[in-house]
Amino acid sequence: MPIVIQSRSFDETDWSNEVWRRTHFEAFVVAKTKAKLTGRIYRLVNDEGEVLEEVRHLGSSFGRGAD
Repeated sequence: MPIVIQSRSFDETDWSNEVWRRTHFEAFVVAKTKAKLTGRIYRLVNDEGEVLEEVRHLGSSFGRGAD
């Protein structure tokens, strides 16, 4: 089942189609990476138009608090 990855910035209301992937997992990995790089909000939508998941990057926390 193809999964469409859509995006928008925090101040936009409309979603834009970006790319699609064959599986939910592939789409999630792409969306998570893009969110980290761009700061945009991404969502995964199936071929029936149902939103499966919304992906955001909340900032870099790697290495913090591990001391």
